Amino acid sequence: MSGFYRGQMHLSAGEADRAARGLDQTPDEALADLDRIRERPPDQVTWGDLQRLVNVDPDAIVAAWAQLKAAARGELASGHRTARALEWQGRPLDRARFLAIRASFLDSTPPQNGIEAALVDTAAQAFSDYLQWSEKGHMQAGSEIASERDTLERHGSWSPARLSTAEAIEQSSKMVERAHTRFLRTVKMLHDLQRTSASIFVGGDAQINVGQQQVNVASHGRGRRPENLPKSSGGVRPRRKIVASHRPIAR
Repeated sequence: MSGFYRGQMHLSAGEADRAARGLDQTPDEALADLDRIRERPPDQVTWGDLQRLVNVDPDAIVAAWAQLKAAARGELASGHRTARALEWQGRPLDRARFLAIRASFLDSTPPQNGIEAALVDTAAQAFSDYLQWSEKGHMQAGSEIASERDTLERHGSWSPARLSTAEAIEQSSKMVERAHTRFLRTVKMLHDLQRTSASIFVGGDAQINVGQQQVNVASHGRGRRPENLPKSSGGVRPRRKIVASHRPIAR
């Protein structure tokens, strides 16, 4: 900002520095500037705005930064962050289509942590790419067929497709395959992660959670381990004889 004031506004170095920091403002101007920064949408806040807050009200920068992080978390959790990565001149319907795919994936595979949530988003993104490139490929091939049919009807002869047109259609086909492969690979990663993320939780003498099973136990003194408990308990070794009954844990 100091460089802008020096180069564009032709201020001296000292004047440019004061202007960049907002130190040349009257109290009313500084207050109005502070309100403007606070009311700005998160995606329009600049580093210069945060610098102004530091100079005017150090406590305000803490609140502003917390709001930015909360907005970022909300954008990620809602799926809009991932959706924006797919859009170029996107329409509201395009955003809604992606969120519909994402919602259906979340319903069928509820994520248990941030990594699984990211894999679900990646799968939705890959499937959206697959649909978009499939649509483009069909459009290109269909347009070429319609053009050749029109040429045949008008002139009674058919001319082979130009190499550039054939290459464009082939590229779209390859992009469809790549998107589909990325989708399948991501789904497999998510499945493998969920399958191998079994954990053991020991809740005292009354309950042990092993993976997706809950084992309710009752203590009856020392003795050997019952056969219906897993051989490997992740380092947890029961010291007393227990009687176990299994029932599924509601997820």
